[in-house]
Parts: sequence; C-alpha cells; structure tokens
Amino acid sequence: MQEAPRAAETPGSDQTNSVSGSLLRARAVILGERLDHRGLGPGGSALADPVPISALPPIRAFAFRWGAVVIFGANPADEAALLEGLGPRVTNPTHNPAEETALIYVGAARDGVDAEGVIQLSDSATERLAVVADALAKSAALAQQEARIAEALDRMEPAVAGLRVAGRLRVSSRALHRQIGHALSARSRNLARVEAADKPEVLWDHPALERLHARLEDEYELRERGGTLERKLALIDDTVQTLLSLIQARRAFGLEAAVVALVGIEVAFTLYEHVIRPLWH
Repeated sequence: MQEAPRAAETPGSDQTNSVSGSLLRARAVILGERLDHRGLGPGGSALADPVPISALPPIRAFAFRWGAVVIFGANPADEAALLEGLGPRVTNPTHNPAEETALIYVGAARDGVDAEGVIQLSDSATERLAVVADALAKSAALAQQEARIAEALDRMEPAVAGLRVAGRLRVSSRALHRQIGHALSARSRNLARVEAADKPEVLWDHPALERLHARLEDEYELRERGGTLERKLALIDDTVQTLLSLIQARRAFGLEAAVVALVGIEVAFTLYEHVIRPLWH
C-alpha cells in the first residue's frame, strides 16, 4: 500500500511561488464518499476543509473530507501518483469519478475570471488557491449529483409512464421496489454531500477573498445548480411517496379481493351443504 503524500508546509499569505506570471492547470476529482485527510495538513493536524497537501513542487493540492481532491500544476503522471497515494484514505471510492478542470493565470492585476473562463489570481498564496479549490470541488460534486439524480429519475420513468398511459402500475412490485430503492439511495447520498451554497471556511480568516469567491460561484453557477438539484430531490420525494401509496393501495385491494373470494367460497359451500345437497337426496 502506497503511503499518502506528505503534509505541505503552508506558505504565508503574502507569498507567491515560482509559477507567478504563468498558467496553472487545476483539476478537481471526486474520489468517493469520504476522504480521511487527518495527518495531511500542516503539522499533521486535521484542519477544516480544504486541507492543503503536497507531492513534489511545484504541485499544490487540497483535500476535502467529503471525498474531493483538487490538484494544481501537475502533469498526468504526478496526478496519478498523488491519487494513488490517497486511495487508502477514501471510503466507498467511485468507479466513474466526476471532475472539473480550469486554467489559472497567476500574476494578474486583480482576482477574478476573464471572458474566456480563465481564473485570474494576483498570487498563488494558499488561501487564494483554497478558494479556487472550493469552487472547483463543488462544481465536480454537483456534476456527480446531477448524474445520480438523472439516473434515479430515469429509473422511475417506466412506473410513471405506466400510470400516465394505463392509469395503473405496469411493473412488478419487486421491480418497483428496486426503482424506489435507487431513488432513495440517490437522494440520501446527495443530501449527505457538500452544500454548494456554503462559503469556504478560509473566508473567515481572509474576508478580502469574498469577491473572488463570489465571482467563482457565479462562473460555475453553484447556487443555481444547487437549487435545481433541490427541486429535483423534491420531485423524487413526491414521486416516491405517490408510488408507495399506490403499492399500499394495490396490496390493500389484493387483500380485499382475497377476502371477497374466501367469503364467496364459504357462501357457495354453505349453499351446497344446506340447499343443493338436500335436494339431491
């Protein structure tokens, strides 16, 4: 088992590194449901999200406890080595990891995002990269959530179509239970994930970066996408409740039909014993 990357030394707020005035490539990846980042932060402590980690300079990376890692300035081989090192720390790793990439220009006159979508930073101080990492990680997480919710709605579509066309459930109870199970799983996983509207904790200590955060939030439409997901989750809730009530109604109808059938059999037997049979004798 490969060891996780060693903890990074946190540069001061006014420091820049040798990549100032150049382009950095950033990549956010959702590794799984959880990422144990204890011991990855400065001094080996478990810090608030995100925790800065490092591989070989000039690579910079940040880990999020809800399963994301954001890497700056790495080539594919270095990225692969870093992700492999973090593998043992991941809970329920995803087989198709969602990701978000961006270009960052370090050395701009002021922080922001240009018309081409390139993120502009005045320097590469840890707190600035942490704000960028937060936006990219949340965008990747939203992409994963959007895919899960879309899959859940697709799985429920046959049952909904049966109600629309035939006015009744046209799938078996077992198949319907599986569809509901997938929908509930997608809902619970998304509710347990990061809240896209939450501000990164680094802003508490660096309020001057509020403007950068707001610009990135607009660029990646974090609030809008989060709101859309909430509406889809509400739709899944309503659909699941409706299907469950129909299942209960179908079962109740089946029980009533069975009772009626048993009563009919009992009546027929009674008539035979007390009316028809005596006539034959």
